[in-house]
Amino acid sequence: MTFKNIIQFFTKYLTICILMFAFLGCSTGNSKEPSFNPEASLEKANEKFKDGYHEEARELFEEIKAKDGSRKYATIAKLRIADSYLDEELYDEAAVEYESFLSVHQFHKYSSYAQYKLAMSYFKRIETIDVSSSWAGKALREFDKLRKNYPRNPYMDITESRIKACKRILAEYEFYVGNFYYKKGSYHAAAERFNGLLKEYPDTKKESETLFYLGLSYKKMGQNKESIDTFNLLINKFPTIELANEAREQMPDLTVKEK
Repeated sequence: MTFKNIIQFFTKYLTICILMFAFLGCSTGNSKEPSFNPEASLEKANEKFKDGYHEEARELFEEIKAKDGSRKYATIAKLRIADSYLDEELYDEAAVEYESFLSVHQFHKYSSYAQYKLAMSYFKRIETIDVSSSWAGKALREFDKLRKNYPRNPYMDITESRIKACKRILAEYEFYVGNFYYKKGSYHAAAERFNGLLKEYPDTKKESETLFYLGLSYKKMGQNKESIDTFNLLINKFPTIELANEAREQMPDLTVKEK
């Protein structure tokens, strides 16, 4: 091989190497993924949520949770996943997500929001008295937590009204059960329910009716003194209502034996 041929060979080899490196450089540059923008993704996910595309929104929120290195947007995404379930009326899933958020972020700026929404995930399930007492009880516990743990929360007014509603529902349920026992002739069980109602949920709309049937339960059991005391309490506290007149009519045949 002549010197000229050697020079030509190395020139071709060098050219090929340069072209290969250039090609590899371009390929690497083209295959590189753009950097993840959690703020833009959160905005896009919120738009999906607003438009009612809950499942697509959750997929984006999950991606933010996985990829946001700052954790700033990941925390919000975690909360929005719970919101999407609540908005979709998937209350069990919503409650799990809110509880998970609160277990990690008890003192986060959105913690009171999460606690309120957790309570609402139970409150929204309340329907009829006979089947909803457990949901009312759970909602009441979570609203109480909101009031105690976050006393400066922005939901205080509505929380108080929700607490009153839960107590009313629970009182109505206790009366429902007590009245069932009374009609069945189980007067001792009825009296226990009525007394429990008066102790746990005082000053509810069921108080006068509860006192009346408690007095009747005592009368049926032959506990005349307790019956008289209960009827007198009803008459003194609610003197103008019809049940007070009915209580007065029950009292003449009640006598208490002297000891």
